[in-house]
Amino acid sequence: MTDHPRTADDTEADSTAGAVVDDLLDDGDIDITSWTDLDGLPDHIDVLATQAHEIFEHARTWVCQRSGFEPSPVCLLAPMADLMDVFAAGFSEVERFAVGDWASIREAVVATTADLKAIDQLVADWLPVVA
Repeated sequence: MTDHPRTADDTEADSTAGAVVDDLLDDGDIDITSWTDLDGLPDHIDVLATQAHEIFEHARTWVCQRSGFEPSPVCLLAPMADLMDVFAAGFSEVERFAVGDWASIREAVVATTADLKAIDQLVADWLPVVA
């Protein structure tokens, strides 16, 4: 690791991290005080969902290969080939749940972001000094 001079961003990040830890220790939860990147969060969730799909696809393609258990008719491991189909189906089912959860979370983030923007606008309209 290379040492680098500390910048204002480093100090701000340390301060923010310290405040979050202090808040967590004080009352056992984290109060979110800034929603600065909620608009970008769905894109990050999409990336994670794509990565999950790629991982499950890799598992079905390479981990669940029957061919390794069917090299010859007398191979003692041949009965395990059928299990690879079961494992592949299991990976597909887990992927279905995982991607479904990501989609549900994404939809909730988008809806919450819209709600927060609407509330912020209401506050700005009613109390322009606060906004």
